Amino acid sequence: MQSLSSKEFLSRQYRNIVFAGGGNRCWWQAGLVESLSQHACWQANRLIGASAGAGIATAFATGRIQESLAAAVVRFDATPRNIEWRELLKGRRPFMLPRIYPDWICSFLDAADLARLKLAKLKIEVVITRPIPYLPVTISTLLALALYSSEKFWLKNFHARLPHHLGFRPQHLDLARSADLNEARIWLLASAAAVPLTPTHLVQGRAALDGGFYDSVPLPEDRADDPGTLVLLTRHRPELPQIFTLQQRVYLQPAQAVAAINMDCTSGANVRLTYEQGRREAADLMA
Repeated sequence: MQSLSSKEFLSRQYRNIVFAGGGNRCWWQAGLVESLSQHACWQANRLIGASAGAGIATAFATGRIQESLAAAVVRFDATPRNIEWRELLKGRRPFMLPRIYPDWICSFLDAADLARLKLAKLKIEVVITRPIPYLPVTISTLLALALYSSEKFWLKNFHARLPHHLGFRPQHLDLARSADLNEARIWLLASAAAVPLTPTHLVQGRAALDGGFYDSVPLPEDRADDPGTLVLLTRHRPELPQIFTLQQRVYLQPAQAVAAINMDCTSGANVRLTYEQGRREAADLMA
């Protein structure tokens, strides 16, 4: 691992952009890429995203970051609680996030948006996790949650290793190859299926788990170990520099912890603060 200065960071050209998962922390990515994409270093032809990072990548590609931001702020400000226990009496999940997320996807991906993406040169890869073969999905999900917690909070690896050894596999879905708008939206929902808050989805006839369950910092399928790969993290790790290289890839993290909380859907203010932090830190880099 090697630290990079802002000047060294901007002297490179980035073709593969990785959007790590992280729920609402991904709004930092949104603010950052809106500004950074105006610099000559941004030569993106492929965006790779897992979980909420896939949503932000898609909103950027359709040019509708502002619409997606406004939609999130409005819905969050109108949601007083993350859990409504009385919904259990109606036989429904008590979590509010699954009701907001599909509407949020609609704010930046409609039929016209998808048609433009299919003609564009910019490729968007939505990453999902395939469960362990021959095991019930419920057991795979429980194992995935346990491994995710171990990797991120105990082992603190950048890229998960344990899920692969147990049989989980990632699948990269080219959004432009989706059959129609409904399938494209399901792919984005499946990539962000944070069980038990949200249900799992079927993708191409098979169960799909949250893309972050295999690795919340997805790598290109060819791994792209080159200076042209930029990885946008969402969790601030104070023991690390803001910009560093690892296996030649360049990693950029928030300069400080963001205001937004991963799965909280009650504060539009925190979402906007996190987005503004991304814009501010991009401006600082380019200054």
